Amino acid sequence: MASDDWDYSYCKRGCVYTLAFVPVLGAIGLIVAGVVVARPALTALRLREAVCTVTNSTLGADVTCKCPLGRNCRSTFPCLQIGVLYSDEKGSNGTTSGSPEMGQTKPHNTTSHRSLLVNTQDLFGRTPPCAVRPCDKSAHDNVEDVLAYQESWGTAGQRFPCFYDPASDAEVSRAVVFGDRWAVFHALFWPLLVIFLGLAAAYFICYRFHCWCDDGTWED
Repeated sequence: MASDDWDYSYCKRGCVYTLAFVPVLGAIGLIVAGVVVARPALTALRLREAVCTVTNSTLGADVTCKCPLGRNCRSTFPCLQIGVLYSDEKGSNGTTSGSPEMGQTKPHNTTSHRSLLVNTQDLFGRTPPCAVRPCDKSAHDNVEDVLAYQESWGTAGQRFPCFYDPASDAEVSRAVVFGDRWAVFHALFWPLLVIFLGLAAAYFICYRFHCWCDDGTWED
């Protein structure tokens, strides 16, 4: 009987651990997908295209970052800040209007906004605000990447398309990642599906175990 009691207790613990383990893993996946994919995608849906003109670029102090490989891996990169002026030349500020009676058009006044450039919108809100954030294990490689980016996009007077959030002019994005609703859907749907299927499978398995272990005795 002692052996039967131990088996019954072990069976119950296994069910509890299974029911707890599956949603925890699914929740972790949901959080990661939400931060990495869904949040930048939702931000991308608000962005509007503009034209940026570089005003200045400076290299600031080194920033410590966590390498993607290795739990205790730390590295550094210099914080590149690129100041820009952006204007919505393709929107309402950059269209033309005219008088139907006169058959003439005249441009609307454009308003320029001062901001900082970041490479993609998933870097919005980072502290400090750096244009790029390379974090390879080699700090020297990070420096080279930052200098190459400054040479490509940080020359004063340079103009290129960029994207801004109408709700904030603190930062503008040079490019957009995960820029559609399907990215949000996939980032949220699949982790939720895994949670649901995992719980369903865990419940079925534990229900079967409960039948076998009912009242502390094994039954065929």
